[in-house]
Amino acid sequence: MNDDAGSALGGVGWTMHPYSHINRAQLKAKLVAEGADSLRKLPELCEEIREMLQRSYPLHLLAVLAGYGLQSTVTAEGVSPVRIMSGIEQHHVELLQALTLTVSRDQWGQLPAKADEIQQMIDKLGELADAFYRSRFLALAKEADAEQRAVLLLQERLRGHTQFVRNWGYLGSVVEISRELYGALDSELNAAYGFGATEVIDLAQAMLVSTEQQASERFMILGRVTRCQTRTEMVHTYFRECVFVQGDSEEFLRRLPAAVGLEQLACMLMAHADLQLPRLATVDPDCIAHAVSIDLDVVVRVLERLSLTPGSLSSDDIPKFFMGNPVWGAPCVKDGSAYFFPMPQLVFSHVHSVMRSLLSDLKPSALEKLARTRAGYLEGKVSSLLRKAFPMARLNTGIMWSVGEDRYETDLLLIIDGTVLIVEAKSASLTAQGLRGAPDRVKRHVQELLVDPAVQSDRLAKIIREAGSGDVASQQILDQLGIDGKAIDLVIRLSVTLDDFSILASCEEELKGAGWVPSDLELAPTLNLADLGCVVDILEEPAFILHYLSNRGHVQRSTGLLGDELDYLGFYLKTVFGMPEVERSDAIFAIAGMSAAIDHYYNSHDAGVSVPKPPLQLPETLRRMILEVQRRAGRGWVTVCLALLDIAYNAADGLDEELMTLKLGVSANPHDPLQPRGLAILLPSYSDTLVAFYVFPKVLLASRGEAAGQFANDLMEATGKTRCIVVGRMIEEWHRPYQFTAMVSRA
Repeated sequence: MNDDAGSALGGVGWTMHPYSHINRAQLKAKLVAEGADSLRKLPELCEEIREMLQRSYPLHLLAVLAGYGLQSTVTAEGVSPVRIMSGIEQHHVELLQALTLTVSRDQWGQLPAKADEIQQMIDKLGELADAFYRSRFLALAKEADAEQRAVLLLQERLRGHTQFVRNWGYLGSVVEISRELYGALDSELNAAYGFGATEVIDLAQAMLVSTEQQASERFMILGRVTRCQTRTEMVHTYFRECVFVQGDSEEFLRRLPAAVGLEQLACMLMAHADLQLPRLATVDPDCIAHAVSIDLDVVVRVLERLSLTPGSLSSDDIPKFFMGNPVWGAPCVKDGSAYFFPMPQLVFSHVHSVMRSLLSDLKPSALEKLARTRAGYLEGKVSSLLRKAFPMARLNTGIMWSVGEDRYETDLLLIIDGTVLIVEAKSASLTAQGLRGAPDRVKRHVQELLVDPAVQSDRLAKIIREAGSGDVASQQILDQLGIDGKAIDLVIRLSVTLDDFSILASCEEELKGAGWVPSDLELAPTLNLADLGCVVDILEEPAFILHYLSNRGHVQRSTGLLGDELDYLGFYLKTVFGMPEVERSDAIFAIAGMSAAIDHYYNSHDAGVSVPKPPLQLPETLRRMILEVQRRAGRGWVTVCLALLDIAYNAADGLDEELMTLKLGVSANPHDPLQPRGLAILLPSYSDTLVAFYVFPKVLLASRGEAAGQFANDLMEATGKTRCIVVGRMIEEWHRPYQFTAMVSRA
């Protein structure tokens, strides 16, 4: 990696992938060896964990890991990004719950786990998850052609995504989408089970709220206990505040060894309080029924359907748990007559699995209705989002158009100024099982989910560009859509989904190598509905949203960035996609974690704490210019705004100083023809545009247009660019963002 890339990397907090520059043959040998070692360890680790579950009470272990490892503290500053217990993630606890269900009830350990046993379980779960992931490296040992490598890449990326990634959106949007989408199937589910999707979602939300409230109250009480400054005060506070404590505090103090210090005492009391965690994670059907105003028998039916019992899973199936964990569809443990539900959020993390599980037993007509509902819902929600984001735009849905005898449909078409946004809404489902089959099956998934919508949007984009170049036949096609091709400066393509297809879209180069995607076809950037909602909400301004969408595909294709959509959004907030050092580098950069500020904002909002929205980092001078151009909304305003955003990262340092230097020089020598009056900034190499700032005094106001035009033409001649965006600033009105803008094209 060159020094420029290294300094840029440090500036925004990425990490370069540690394997970026290792010789490929050496890397392959290293990974295959790791895979063989991990495959050998897998059954040993599984058996070690099952033995631990036979020594310690499994529900206590589950409750402790979920109660500490999946909880964060909430203050007036929002939700802390640091978990109360480190080293544990939701997928670890899911795996532990499934392993617990492979042990029959009579073999369960009866004693609560000690602190060292809890830490040992955390370590073993981490080793197990890592061993499964690394065991897949063995597939690299097989010789494969381009098509086989493409299948392998998709399957392995999907395995990693399925194993580790849990949230397809933030809680608020996930609950909203789930309720609106699956509520349409309430009648079918009610007829079959005596409850609908709405009841499942309402109950899960109520259980989640109850879990979080209990955890919050518990931590506040224990906080008051552990902050005490003397042993006596700590014990008295514990006995007084914790209603479950029985006995006499004075008797406890008399029996307490003198050698036990304040810190050790706090640990003892915390461990005692943790004995209550399994009870807190056990659902009281009466309380939940009252909380959501649902009949008790309906609550019980839902819990029964979402439950598995001890011993109901086979240890022979453990290897399948990593990619198809049964607790995803049934996240409750029924222990006798009790319903143990340590992670109510599982219902939302895996709501598509939960609902597919419910619908799979119904008539085919129910699944057909689901498919129709998903399609209509997705198109309607995308339309609503875009209308909110671009209230001044023309938006059409379900547009039919034809080329000769062939008829085509575009899901959504948005026209704003000289920009066209073509959106294909893809509501099909993607499952892990769907990508585990033979190459032909995998190829069919890719064709339906990625290639077909990309071909459709690319077809219309090409027609618009050809019409803009004067092609009469293309313009006749656009006449059906009410579009003047010569008035269009930019076409943006976008695919929006309900399920997360980003794992497929990120493999464009490999798919082309396998011949599954035409080499001359650029796949449109693919966002799921929840992520698109975040992009619109975080960026807010139409110019910012359009700039993000217009550059999103290029950034993914031309840089080695590894991260999810919100990591890309976090990266955009810091760089405005303006880091040529990364594009020039052949290194792979891990940007996972760049969504931290976005995560903090939404997680805090879901917790009821208002925190500032993470801003797009722009030089204030450029921000004022862009927002003023957008406010005036003159012809070509979108093109001007996008060009200014293209220079934002590289212009961040020194733009104001350089403009001020020009201002002082022009003020001192307003009529000197040799006095520099302008500043030019080149856009990225793939752009045919440059930006020029032109400074003039009021006495030359009348001739500013001619002078700025000549300046722009000289710059285009020198740089080879075909378009120049000129921003004029008048010295006497320097407080204004700008005096005029002009878009000059080379003849």
